[in-house]
Amino acid sequence: MQFNLEGSFKVRELELKFKSRTGKMQQVSSPKEVANLLRPMLKNEPREKFIGLFLDTHNHVAALEVISVGTSNSAQVSPRECFKMAFLTNSSAMIFAHNHPSGDANPSGEDIEIAKLLKHGAQLLQFEMMDFLIVCPKCYYSFAESQEWFSGPVALMQ
Repeated sequence: MQFNLEGSFKVRELELKFKSRTGKMQQVSSPKEVANLLRPMLKNEPREKFIGLFLDTHNHVAALEVISVGTSNSAQVSPRECFKMAFLTNSSAMIFAHNHPSGDANPSGEDIEIAKLLKHGAQLLQFEMMDFLIVCPKCYYSFAESQEWFSGPVALMQ
């Protein structure tokens, strides 16, 4: 039986990007901190990028993955793709984020739908989905800070 180890090396490369000068992994503790971490990557993007941050039990970033690149006003998001890196890195939690090139951080109906779908998926898979952020050059929107339903169990709408 042959194994393809390419994915493992990619995970290690991503891991190295988030080590601080002391050699420790970057730790995140608030939505503002996550927005500030991601803003340099997203602020000049003309298309939506959907990103996953995958965390260990101490909220250290184990990996960051660009899951999807879309158009100027949408990005296709597959829950299966969103959770794959969590398994590969043995993460216990994740934060999903994307940008709005328009600069308006208010969530669209589609943003709310995918946030609920991912939150429900995380619960089923026994991961903690800590937040779903919309990051813009001058502001951000955090579902954890702004949506009451986000902190509890999510019932999917039919």
